[in-house]
Amino acid sequence: MNDDIVTACADLVGRAGAAGFEIGYAGDEHGPVEEARWYAVATYQGARIIADEHRSPTAAALALAERLLDGATCRCTQPVSLSDDRPGCRWRLVGARWEPGCDAAPVTVPGGRRGDMAAIKRAMGQVPPGGNRASRRAARRRRP
Repeated sequence: MNDDIVTACADLVGRAGAAGFEIGYAGDEHGPVEEARWYAVATYQGARIIADEHRSPTAAALALAERLLDGATCRCTQPVSLSDDRPGCRWRLVGARWEPGCDAAPVTVPGGRRGDMAAIKRAMGQVPPGGNRASRRAARRRRP
């Protein structure tokens, strides 16, 4: 098991406002380890995002992180990208943490409970288009 990937997933789930995170396996408790099927779950108010049927806790955590990041909007208001070949803010796994390619300040979600997607959407609506001034400058420096 790669502890960094599992820890990074748990951290990302929390940063994404989830109310809960679970990782575990399904299968015979006394059966061969190779036959266990691992899952990772992020719980939000009224929703669960699941990555299941993986051969290791590392694979389940990585799959859940990719599901959370795919189609997400970065705090700089750009779409999250997990590849240099796609447009958007490039996120990378750095040690035990997923990091954005921008230097935009974290978004604060006032008045919402953990996992409250409506409060998260309201907070993201307050971020200026294109992110803050620092993220726009960083984007200009990265351009060829």
